[in-house]
Amino acid sequence: MADINLYRSGPLIPKTPSMLFPVIVLWGIVTITVLTYLAYAGETSGASASKYYLLPWCFLTGAVVSSPAIFQLFKGQFDPFHPLVFPAWSYFLPAFFIGGILLAAGVVEPYYLAFIEDEQYNLPLTFVYIMLGYLGLIAGFTLPIGRRLGEKVSRWLPVWDWKTENMVVPGLILLGLGLANTILAFTQGLLGFQKVEERGIFDGIVYLLSLFWVEASLVLWLYVFRSKKLATTQYLIILTLLVTSFARAAFQGNRGIFINTFIMIAFAFVLSGRKVTMKFGAIGGTIAAFAVVFGMIYGTTFRSIKQDQGTLGMDKYADVVTSTFEKVGDQDFGANLSFGFVALGERLESVSSLAVIVSNYEKLAPYEEIYGINDNIWNDTAIFFIPRIVWPNKPVGIEPSKYADLYFNFSENAFTMTPIGDLLRNFGPFGIPLGMCFLGILIRSIYAALRENQEFSFWRATLFYMMLTAISYEGTYGLILPSIVKVGAVSMLGLIILRFLVGSSRNTLPGYRSI
Repeated sequence: MADINLYRSGPLIPKTPSMLFPVIVLWGIVTITVLTYLAYAGETSGASASKYYLLPWCFLTGAVVSSPAIFQLFKGQFDPFHPLVFPAWSYFLPAFFIGGILLAAGVVEPYYLAFIEDEQYNLPLTFVYIMLGYLGLIAGFTLPIGRRLGEKVSRWLPVWDWKTENMVVPGLILLGLGLANTILAFTQGLLGFQKVEERGIFDGIVYLLSLFWVEASLVLWLYVFRSKKLATTQYLIILTLLVTSFARAAFQGNRGIFINTFIMIAFAFVLSGRKVTMKFGAIGGTIAAFAVVFGMIYGTTFRSIKQDQGTLGMDKYADVVTSTFEKVGDQDFGANLSFGFVALGERLESVSSLAVIVSNYEKLAPYEEIYGINDNIWNDTAIFFIPRIVWPNKPVGIEPSKYADLYFNFSENAFTMTPIGDLLRNFGPFGIPLGMCFLGILIRSIYAALRENQEFSFWRATLFYMMLTAISYEGTYGLILPSIVKVGAVSMLGLIILRFLVGSSRNTLPGYRSI
């Protein structure tokens, strides 16, 4: 039976479902807001906009996606960062359950609903494909091949026993390297709300090395939470991390960057072995809800001021950041809140964009070759390991602007595709459960190699987080494996740097806890 109980967490994860509280508070606040907005929208919109026949499909999809978390709760082993639970609450539930409710009530009505032929058939079919995809992910995770592969890899990995008191200086040095590469990436238009016209041979390397910032931030948060008590050193580290994270989020202009930062902090808290009480959970959930709404307000305002994705000099880019804060500050609280919730509703709902693919992928298949976006999964998987420095003219598997132009008749926006939609475009309906099953095997092997039933390790926890969050469940399936490999390789490089620095670090700092 040990082989069947695949939702177990490592020994340092609390055995109570206390980490469920921030998730409940976060999406509870969102749900209450949605229901309040629904009541208001029902008075101001016609009944013809409603699609209440979708509600059973929404709830059935929510049950399927929530099943791994429900299983863990039943066993008393809830883990919000389990590879099957994390995508559920961080993407699938808000995008397809809450987003589906918004669509069903007519609160969100994107223009591309007109591109869906026979809505009463294709919208429910979209939910069926989502459920098939998630069930395929669960099935792949459950198969023993991923666990066995991960356990073999785990035995090959080095045993680096890094002491908590030796992590500050190496972490700060890696943070500095990441900061330098991030500034360079911004100046070259590789980060933020920017898009370079021509890809340089070193652009990919510069972008990936900017991830040192994220990696170092996680290491330092782990240091803070692994410390026995908070002293001056820990408070200075917290201040440094908050300031740099806020600055990065401000320049990024991304509507999800604030909640992503919170998720990283929560991950470090849980993986460090800290116990989350109801009080901490409620506070964390409230902060998470604020991060979601404020991120929507700031990111949407930022994009409206900058208007397009053209590259800017750092001084002009900084002016956009300043103007965004001024505009947000000039509006009253109620206007900002209303603006944030409207943007949140539009951002959450992903059913309709996926339904456009479901409705049109067969009809548009001949045109995909003309646009150069056909067979992108094979193309991305086959050539991703060849660096652009070796192949300067390496083709891009799928350009978001071309996909958006073909399917949505608007090339200036990046529309949600999801791995499910990408698999459907490339291989048809049968490709969805098979492709997601393979992804389940992959994430199980990563989980077994780096976390499952293991004691705390700075470097394994860091690598697990970097690889787990490298998977985009709203992007293309073809980029998942390349992203995991590239992010994993750069993260290992950062960890090797840390290993060298930790080996030469002999500082003993106040307020640490030995491991």
